[in-house]
Amino acid sequence: MSNSELNKSDGCDVFLSLLIVLVLLAGFFLFQSVMQPDEPADVDYQVEQTRLELIKKYEVENSAYTNQVEAFYSDNNSTLKSVMDDIIETYNK
Repeated sequence: MSNSELNKSDGCDVFLSLLIVLVLLAGFFLFQSVMQPDEPADVDYQVEQTRLELIKKYEVENSAYTNQVEAFYSDNNSTLKSVMDDIIETYNK
């Protein structure tokens, strides 16, 4: 049959369980502190000027690209309009 003695937990098992929980908890916080990103460095004058130059360069490139797109579509739309006008004149004759 089964053993009818009362099984008592000894203090060693409880202490070992608490110790394992504490080690895992400390490991978690240690891992979190190691993986936390560093504080960003302060921006100095040179970095700010470089950023401003890149922004100006981007704005110039963007405006040139926008002008090319608008010129392309205005040319195509005017060509399409002239073709449609020719078709209308042909049907009106």
